[in-house]
Amino acid sequence: MFESLFTKYPFFRKIPAILCMAIIFKISSMTSADLEGLPHVWDKLAHTCEYATLAGCFAMWWTRGQWSSRQWLRVLIVMGLALAYGCTDEYHQRFVEGRSCDALDLVADTFGGFVGGSVYALICKLLNRFDPLPAETGKNNASDESDAESEDA
Repeated sequence: MFESLFTKYPFFRKIPAILCMAIIFKISSMTSADLEGLPHVWDKLAHTCEYATLAGCFAMWWTRGQWSSRQWLRVLIVMGLALAYGCTDEYHQRFVEGRSCDALDLVADTFGGFVGGSVYALICKLLNRFDPLPAETGKNNASDESDAESEDA
């Protein structure tokens, strides 16, 4: 169901990542006094979970068929995107009262990006095994290539 919606409106693939980044930004904007009311979770575990979720949202940018090839490259890409957003998040926290910039948070963010991308790759692999993609996707790619060759000629 979602795959057909994403195929029809590819921009929808970006929305979960944008929302996740907005939530992380909002949490990062909270002062240490604002965070006192929240349950205490180990800081690095919280960063890992946040950025694993963000990496999973970044991973949605590609179709399941695209995840079938070069999975580890895509895992590295979403991990790098999570790290890049983590850098901006840590920089932002420098300006929030009672918060600080911590390099170990970036390590947790990167690890979370790796976990999120790896879990997404594993889920795609399992889905492809038990619910294979229709053969039509391969035919469309072949016809697209033959169309491109005929245009070149």
